[in-house]
Amino acid sequence: MLETMRDRGKFWTPVPDWTTARIERDGLSVRRIAGLGQMLISGDLRGAVAGLAPGVSEIGLWSLAEADSYFVRSARDRGLLVTPAPQHVAPGWREGYVATPCDDAYAVLELAGSGLAEMVAEATSVDLEAGSRSAAVLFAGVTVFLYRTAPSTARLHVESPMASYLWKWLDER
Repeated sequence: MLETMRDRGKFWTPVPDWTTARIERDGLSVRRIAGLGQMLISGDLRGAVAGLAPGVSEIGLWSLAEADSYFVRSARDRGLLVTPAPQHVAPGWREGYVATPCDDAYAVLELAGSGLAEMVAEATSVDLEAGSRSAAVLFAGVTVFLYRTAPSTARLHVESPMASYLWKWLDER
């Protein structure tokens, strides 16, 4: 078993040095965004957002986030509150909802440039123009939250253990 663990590089995608990792080519750039606050919310979403980040807008699939803080819907009663920096909120139940800080649970990859639409079309079969209240989508075979921060800039929140795989997939396209 120990020998198998030493050979894990044969089976697992190497983790890039996220501080310097960049993909630049063919009208597309990709980088990791670090330092955002991320908090999973379940239950009474309106109450949660009003209590934790009053005034933030809710965004869904391919929606445009027009502020630094926003709520990314992932299911009927679940979503991810994204803020410019981690919020220091204790996890747990409140008035009808549960809040779970998860600042490192999701890696955030930013894709930008004129090749964005082509890359997204290759990675997912969803009809972006139809949209959805939920930003959760299969992207290159893994579940991500997909939305935009500018007309030609998108963000993907992917579970951190899958970030290396997704990075390699993007790099090889």
